[in-house]
Amino acid sequence: MAERTSFGDMPRFDAFYDAINRRSPFPWQSRLAAKVAETEAWPREVGVPTGLGKTACLEIAIWWLASQAHRAPGDRTAPTRIWWLVNRRLLVDSTFEHALTIKRALRDPGECDISGKAADVVHTVAERLRSLASSPAAEPLEVIRLRGGIASHRARDPSRPTVLLSTLPMYGSRLLFRGYGSSRSMRPVDAALAGTDSLVLVDEAHLARHLTRLLPTLTQCTAEAQQILGGVRSRPQVVALTATGDASGQDRFDLDEEDEANSMVRRRLEADKPLELRIESGDAGLRLAEAARDLLKRAKPAACLVFANTPATARSVLGHLQSIFSRREAALLLLTGRTREREAGRTRERILDPVEGMAAKRDHKLDRKQHLIVVATQTLEVGADIDAEYLVTEACGVRALTQRLGRLNRLGHFPNARAVYVHLPAPRRKGQKAGDPDQWPVYGREPATVLRRLQTALDQTTPTASLSPRHISGILGEPGDDLGRAPELMHGLLWEWVKTTTPPEGAAPVEPYFSGISDGSGYTVSLMWRAHLPEEGERLWPRATDVEAVDVPIADFRRALDGDEEIRRIGPDGVTIESISGKELRPGDTVVLASDRGLLDEFGWNPDSALPVFDTSVATRGLPLNPD
Repeated sequence: MAERTSFGDMPRFDAFYDAINRRSPFPWQSRLAAKVAETEAWPREVGVPTGLGKTACLEIAIWWLASQAHRAPGDRTAPTRIWWLVNRRLLVDSTFEHALTIKRALRDPGECDISGKAADVVHTVAERLRSLASSPAAEPLEVIRLRGGIASHRARDPSRPTVLLSTLPMYGSRLLFRGYGSSRSMRPVDAALAGTDSLVLVDEAHLARHLTRLLPTLTQCTAEAQQILGGVRSRPQVVALTATGDASGQDRFDLDEEDEANSMVRRRLEADKPLELRIESGDAGLRLAEAARDLLKRAKPAACLVFANTPATARSVLGHLQSIFSRREAALLLLTGRTREREAGRTRERILDPVEGMAAKRDHKLDRKQHLIVVATQTLEVGADIDAEYLVTEACGVRALTQRLGRLNRLGHFPNARAVYVHLPAPRRKGQKAGDPDQWPVYGREPATVLRRLQTALDQTTPTASLSPRHISGILGEPGDDLGRAPELMHGLLWEWVKTTTPPEGAAPVEPYFSGISDGSGYTVSLMWRAHLPEEGERLWPRATDVEAVDVPIADFRRALDGDEEIRRIGPDGVTIESISGKELRPGDTVVLASDRGLLDEFGWNPDSALPVFDTSVATRGLPLNPD
């Protein structure tokens, strides 16, 4: 098949980036685009510090794909689908919003106030992308977000350029033919969309190391498979994007001297982040709230982030803050990964408010009427382009602390920025013997290492240590988190999983192969609430959507059940209701609860709440049941 020759000249990456973002790219972004175009391959790891625009990898991938649109299909090396993976459900997802911005610009530059030569650049890229799809009327780029355990959307045309933003379980389960939210008939299709013609950009890849190790093993297990596309597009191309990676030097892309000479890059690398260490005891929620109080005691109205390690601790912090600050003094928000989109959307709007919020794009010179205090778990560590003046964090690991401090004085605008690191003893474990190493929830033994390194940096002579992006790795050292184990993938297991129409009884679960072997605490079910709860065998209407669901650990949901409470689960076809017991729940299941069952409040999952839950399925269907 001959190359297509009807296109205009392909614009340079810098021109495309500038047209979309109205600013020039950082030197590293231009250099990476040139490297990808020249070598026709991505490096295995992009190790750029947080706050320096890793989302530009989307523009690079899209631009690279457009640059090869004139090639015959068998000669093209740029994948059609671009996956952006995170290991948790993000409720302030700047990457998704950025992908939508690119999509809108490609669809209609004028609608996005792009004109002149910039509009010509975007139009050329858009026409090249559009030519790849089977339908000439297709939009140049499709953007899909997969989150939770319900798949409301999927790529409708495998030939159409698509950006898919997904959680690790949503991608990993699809790759292994057990797609969360996929019907049995669609599981092979979803596996193909995940496993072929795909560039997989893994954000903060240390959170997904089992997946990155699984992909080469899959290739070995299917060595005899016919390569339909030929070349590299027959397998996923995986790129680790990380500000906290291990500097292994193996095909790793980093900043260089040109970046160091850039004034904006230099300001962000040197942004001052003085951190105070507090060694405390007692209630973690109270100690974190007290630290926030002390930071804001004499400050003019400011934005403060409080990071807790678990949703339970985060709720405790919020309760203590509510007793410390009046509503006039501070706006208090709670954001965890256990939040439904309806409630999360309202919190997100306040966090990103251009005047009273803490978005990085907010004019830092604007005065506030009151403090804004956001209590969050790991859901704000990644993907959130926010910038706070003050920060409090519970003891955690090296990577987590690096990410959390990335939300403090992110752009270097706040000379009075301060952080407090609150270290408390590890809770005693059942059966723990004298001499056993301490273990903290989520982070295992690593908080003890972080404490020692911070104490060394303070050296008993200075009250704070400066943990700017330039110096943080020298102070905190190499991460010491435990990767854990994942089972070995065997050909026979894969052969069982590909039988999607009638899965073999007793087939191995897929979760440990991309998430690792654990105690099951990371396995979740999706919960949704309906005013009408169908009986067993009846069909759910309207169909379930991801925006009405919240993911909750199976163990937590089981504890919230009343004895032998009957559970309504959506069956494999995605619409038929099954009646089961709590013991029959499986990871990735979607459970339908009655609206009057409670378990949800304005900030998300709350097993102590008995308040009725609004049925969001009626919100856009013209029914008079949608309160403000």
